[in-house]
Amino acid sequence: MTRNSWRRTAFTSINGNVEIAPDDWTLLDTSGEPLARLYKVMGGPQDGRWYWSVLFMPDGSVGNGGTGFTAMGREAREACEARLPETMRD
Repeated sequence: MTRNSWRRTAFTSINGNVEIAPDDWTLLDTSGEPLARLYKVMGGPQDGRWYWSVLFMPDGSVGNGGTGFTAMGREAREACEARLPETMRD
């Protein structure tokens, strides 16, 4: 079985350049669709913490399945993976 995988988040600019964001990760399912995202916050009151968000509700519908901040990237990754619907987990 192919597993979901965390990949660096890439953004394409208006002129077509692809930029890889530092400390920014997207969890992709086996077909390449995003399931969750996390990134390290730079600046502001949450500076140095990790923001995470899950893109699916517990029933599998599209929506905000949860967001939050953690002190470490590993904690953010675990928070995302724990909130994915059972059908979307590895």
